[in-house]
Order: sequence, then C-alpha cells, then structure tokens
Amino acid sequence: MNKRPLDQLFYATFRGNLDFSEFLNLDVSKAYSKIDFEGRTVFSPGKTLKLYLSFLSRILFDRLPIENDVVYSYRKGFNVVDAVEKHACNKFFFQSDIENFFGNITSKIIKKTILSSLEACPIADIEVWIDRILELVTIDEALPPGYPTSPAISNACLFNFDKKLLAWCNEHSLTYTRYADDIIVSGNNEVWMNTLSAKVTEILNKELSETIKLNPHKTKLTRPGEKIKILGIAILPNGKVSVDGKFKKRSETAMHLLLKDKRMFSSFLKENDLEKALKKFSGQLNYINTVDPSFLDKLRKKYGATAVDKIIHISVTS
Repeated sequence: MNKRPLDQLFYATFRGNLDFSEFLNLDVSKAYSKIDFEGRTVFSPGKTLKLYLSFLSRILFDRLPIENDVVYSYRKGFNVVDAVEKHACNKFFFQSDIENFFGNITSKIIKKTILSSLEACPIADIEVWIDRILELVTIDEALPPGYPTSPAISNACLFNFDKKLLAWCNEHSLTYTRYADDIIVSGNNEVWMNTLSAKVTEILNKELSETIKLNPHKTKLTRPGEKIKILGIAILPNGKVSVDGKFKKRSETAMHLLLKDKRMFSSFLKENDLEKALKKFSGQLNYINTVDPSFLDKLRKKYGATAVDKIIHISVTS
C-alpha cells in the first residue's frame, strides 16, 4: 500500500475546494444537530462535517477489517435476510443485542481499533491526526447514531469480538451471525446454547469493555416447536425464511387504507404527515420485497401493480 500524509489525501480528494486547515479547526460542537426519531435521539452532521466524514469513511473506516463470515449489517450487497438464512436448518436459536450499542463504542475503543489495523490504513501519519479524527467522528467521546461513519466504525470495533465468538461457535458446531447490535447464534445442541449469554458477555468484556452488557429484555432462546422469529423474519418449518405474518397483515391493511382514506392511512402508520407515512410504508414494502417478493406479487394482484410499485419508489402523491 502506498501510504500518504493525511493532508495530501485531503487535497487529492477535494482538489482544493476545501482547505485542510478548516478540517483541523472546525468547531465540532456546533457542526451537528440533534433529531428525535421514533423515540430516540440521532445526530445529523452539518454540510461541512458530512463532507469530512465521507472523506474519512473512504480513506479509513471503510478499509478497516471486519469478520466477513459474521457481519451482514452496513455492507453493500448484504441484508438482514442473509444474516438469518444461515440459521434456517438449525433447531435452537439464541438472540440478543448489545445495550446502548453505539454509546458503548468509545473513543478509546475506536483508537485501539485503528492502531491495531495500521496495515489497512493508507494514512502515513495517522498517529499525528488520530485524536482529531476521533473528535470528528464522536460526540462526547462515543459513537453517535446518525453519523455516516458510525456503521463502519462499529463493525470494525467488533472485529476481534466477532472473530473470537465465531471460533468458539465453530468449535461447538454452532452458527453465528451479527446484524448491527443483534447477535444470533443457532445450533442443534441445547447444552451449548444455554451457555451463550455468559460466553457472549465474557468475550464482549474482554475484547471491548467491561461495561458492555447484553440487553436482558431482548435475550431469548427459542426451542423446537416454538415460533421462530429473528429480526422480524420468520423461519418456517420447511427452512424457508419469510416476513412475519402479523407484519404482512399490517402492510395489507395499510395498502387498503391508503387507497380508501389517506387520513386513516397516516393514522394507522402513526404519522401526522402523509409524506412521512408514505416514506415509512415504502420502507416496509421494500423490506418485504427483500425477504419475500412473492407477497408483494399478491399485493399487486389485489391492489394493482401500479399502486404498489409507486409506493415502493415513494412516488405516491396526495
């Protein structure tokens, strides 16, 4: 790899349209805004900061190693279905997620991740600028939800965790995948499945931080005979993955209401604004299309292909 100083990479990227001194002196505390989104706070970088973050993604964070056999979130060409399908032929299913996922990925963890992957870093003087880079990609020394750099950073920071848990699962004939903070392990031996909460927590604490915990309210073990639902996707007895039945029924109801009464449609989607309701419904239909395209074909036959496809492309007007 031909490594170059950060200022040279900056000028090569922006071709003089942005000044490196501004990159170094931007007041980060005034460069983003807070947004309440569905009951949680996300952070939106301003125009200039967003350009800097995009630059850092391309030259650094998108290059950091991840465990490709495990991670299916935030990767081009992969989606939630890929994360679930690998488990389809097993009998026991362990699911959990990491409490306060982004908030627990601290500047200290990010710095350690970068410095342990210098062979993948094209920045020749990364040690000189690493603290400034951390200032740009974190808020209050933690990873902010909403920043375009946060997904890739989170995957990279969990690289050693994913590697260690995968090795343990392989040793015990278990299947492990991860989608963002959702951890999924499956197998055919209940003895090992019952030890997973302790094992996952042990590896998290060792590889990341002793303060990181699994969410007890979202940790469960599904056994044979019980309904299998993972990340909103159902695994049927024949091993096929499909969208959960309740989600399908709600989508069909929403489609009916949209064509009959747009006000009721918005209310059903729990939105006051029709445009927001349409965008939410579009996301739901696109999700269904990823998991089970045959269901959308049924909607097209019942409500018309034009109406359904307009929603998918978010082009329905009031």
